Order: sequence, then structure tokens, then C-alpha cells
Amino acid sequence: MRVARVLFVGLALACGALCASAQVSYIALEFRTVEGIRPFVPVELNGTPFVFMVHSNASFYVMTTHANAAKAGVAETRRDADFGIDAPGHVSAAGLTRTTLRSLKVGDQVDQDVPFSLFEVPVAGMDGMLGIGWLRGNNVIVDYDGLRLGFPKTLGDAREEDARLVREGFVAHTMTWDPDQKRFLVPVEVKGKRSRMTVSTVSGNIVDVRFAQTAGIALGPVVYVDSGPKGARVNNWLSKWPVRLSVDGQETAWTQPTVQDTYAYSSGTPPADESKWVGGYLGCDFMLANDAVIDFGTGILLLRPPVE
Repeated sequence: MRVARVLFVGLALACGALCASAQVSYIALEFRTVEGIRPFVPVELNGTPFVFMVHSNASFYVMTTHANAAKAGVAETRRDADFGIDAPGHVSAAGLTRTTLRSLKVGDQVDQDVPFSLFEVPVAGMDGMLGIGWLRGNNVIVDYDGLRLGFPKTLGDAREEDARLVREGFVAHTMTWDPDQKRFLVPVEVKGKRSRMTVSTVSGNIVDVRFAQTAGIALGPVVYVDSGPKGARVNNWLSKWPVRLSVDGQETAWTQPTVQDTYAYSSGTPPADESKWVGGYLGCDFMLANDAVIDFGTGILLLRPPVE
């Protein structure tokens, strides 16, 4: 067990019954099958209701399409970049617009004058996304065990909620923030081979094709072709057999991930230094299978030990 986990467990045990209950308000998550299972919540943009996906590997604060922004009375500014797709593999002519949203309401949480991204995403049943900027900015807790989204009153309340879960048997893992990718990562191991994987709130587990090869994960059939935000089209193979990975030394539940060239999906290339490669995404399937609780304020991922 790593030092960080030992210290965290010790703090939780020392706290015990002396700690006051954490003040956290919650709203229910709705799960939809939209290119994999993904969590959604109702939101209001300038008082106009929508339903947004909770998407932690999205680097922005909040986004919607140009049409939905118009419904919410958002005045567009200049087009900033070629980004967003209006059909699989086809970059939208509307591009990316960055502006400011006057009011964003999710549950009891109200943000004023927040960064707002507008671009096209050809996904039915999705009005927009709450990204990592919003999750971190509001110290949000995504609770896959309770199927809910939490807003702690203070960062101290978030820490107490983490400690309560440790007392209940969850294992706490410190996530590492990558400022370049704007994502949280955790160390993982598959068949004795190590990498880092992105802590993702959405979709299935995705193993990068390079890590799959290193770890000896056999490929099954191509189950779909994914469309990246800059027009890339990449195959997704289903792993031939279930895979069990460990997170920072903790064994987790068996899952059957897909395998993808994650760098090609983003129209990028892996770093020259192989030690900096990211081995994929721990997605919604993984989080549900392990009763995960992701605390974006404290940077802690909590996993319930699997039932053998």
C-alpha cells in the first residue's frame, strides 16, 4: 500500500465518530446509453433548461451547440478554431466559438459569468457537456455508488466525505493532475505491465493500443469506429477476454475494455518519451463496476474492493 493511502486511511480512522457529518448537497445522475453508458444531469443556461453530460476528459468548463446557445440567449463572438463535427468524420463549418455564459445552474450550484465553448457534436440525446473546469471549479463529487452528483459546502466537507467512505471500506487513491492534458491520471497495472490511465466519467474502459500490446491484451473484433473531434476515424476493438487491472496496487473488478489508438482519435501523436504515454481511460463501466466515487475537489478516487 502506498504512503498516500496509508496516511489517508490513518486520518479516516483517527477522525472516527468525532468528525461532524459532511455538508454535501446531491442531485441524481441519469445514465443513458450514448456511445456507451454516460451520466447526465439537468442544467439551466441563463434559466433555459437542458440535460448535459458529465464529461471529465473534456478540457473546457461547459459546452453546448451553436443552436442551443441561441436558445439560451447567448450572443456569439468570433469563430476561434476548426473544431467539432456535424457528422462522423466531418469537421463542422461552424467551428469553435469561445464566449462567456451569464448563468449556469446545476442543482443548488449557480455559477455566474463562466467560460463557455460552442461547437457541434452529432450525438443524439445530448444537449451539451459539463467539463473538467466545472468539475474542479465546484469541487464536485461524482458518486457512482449512490448514482448521484455532490456539491460539498467547503473543501473540508469534501475531505470528510472521503474519510467517511474510507471508514466504510473504500480504498482512496490520489489522482495526479496533468496540466497539459487537463485530466486526472492514476497508475494502473495489467498483467505486470504499468501505465497511467485517465480518470473518466463517461463511456467504457478504453485501453490505448500501445498499452494493450505491451500488456498482452488480445484483440477481438472491431465493434465500432469512433469519430474524433477533429475528424479522425479510429477502430475500436473489443478485448478478446475480460481484463483485471489494479489501480495503485488495488485489484479491481473484471471488465472487458475496448482497445483504441487514443492518440489518433485526438488527431495527435504519442510523446517521444514512452514513460509519458497514457494507457487509456477508466470510464463509466469501470466506475460502476467498482462503486467508484470521484472527488474532483480533493483529487481522490475511491474504489470499493471487489467481491470475490
